[in-house]
Amino acid sequence: MAVTSREELKQYCLRRLGQPVITINVDDTQLEDRIDEALEVYQEKHYDATERDWVYYELTANDFVNGYITIPDDILVVISILPFNEIIAQGNMFSYQYQIALSELSPWRPFNQLDYFMKVTNYESISDMTTVTPTMNFSRHGRKLKVFSELSDLGVGYKFGMQVQRIIDPEETVSVYNDKWLKEYTTALFKRQWGENLSKFNEVQLLGGVTINGDRIMQESLQEIERLHETLENTYMEPVGFLIG
Repeated sequence: MAVTSREELKQYCLRRLGQPVITINVDDTQLEDRIDEALEVYQEKHYDATERDWVYYELTANDFVNGYITIPDDILVVISILPFNEIIAQGNMFSYQYQIALSELSPWRPFNQLDYFMKVTNYESISDMTTVTPTMNFSRHGRKLKVFSELSDLGVGYKFGMQVQRIIDPEETVSVYNDKWLKEYTTALFKRQWGENLSKFNEVQLLGGVTINGDRIMQESLQEIERLHETLENTYMEPVGFLIG
């Protein structure tokens, strides 16, 4: 059965640990904290937890007072910013790529790809030298985007786009809760919490003479968590980009 909600994820993980056959000695608030912890790791590192998107923004008077732009919580990373007029110019009949390509087209004659490439490259080189795209720095925990340009030079109403890495909201895209890695990781965190609780009363004896070793449960969970972190880094994380120059 597919897991489609936070509560279903919690109950699934508890069943994996043995409930209701075995009593899992963990308070509900502790379980909620562990789900938050699992989602935080998942959203920070798993490539299925985020999506790359372009968002539109227009500078306001508050941005000038603050000296920075406040970024919504669902945006994990701001990758780049670009003046809006450059974004809307791409791909239409008024773009330089379109006009250069049009000049290269003649009826029944081959398209000169090399000449097209050289002209576009030359245009972009001149554009880079004469057009300044604002640079920026993004502080994720402060939710602040600082643009390294005098905002007063840009003016209220200045439009630009941001290329961002946006967190997929599991409440809107419920299939997130059914992610195999997330279910296994949440279960391991529940198990660690269970072991930590029991270790305070080590070698607890249940009805019927059954003894539960809290330290052993915790050690097993730590090994599972380490294995899942390795799987995340080796299988589910996007490769680190390289900077040249």
